[in-house]
Amino acid sequence: MAKTPSKTEWISVPDAADLLGCTDVWVIKLIGRGDLDAFRLSGRAWAVSRESVEKNIKEHAERDPSHAGRPRSKLG
Repeated sequence: MAKTPSKTEWISVPDAADLLGCTDVWVIKLIGRGDLDAFRLSGRAWAVSRESVEKNIKEHAERDPSHAGRPRSKLG
């Protein structure tokens, strides 16, 4: 989960969320699951590897689109 800083470009959680098209909370969950490389700056602040965000985007785009998302509700 937590990586140490290197020559990688680091971005904020809100910036990562914008790139991924999701919420800040989801980015934190992705960090917790180890899907994104990040390290804690202080308190609740994280620095996220731009490279890991772009890799996550690429992997998501390569998935079979017929399996993307959850099934629609029968109610609406």
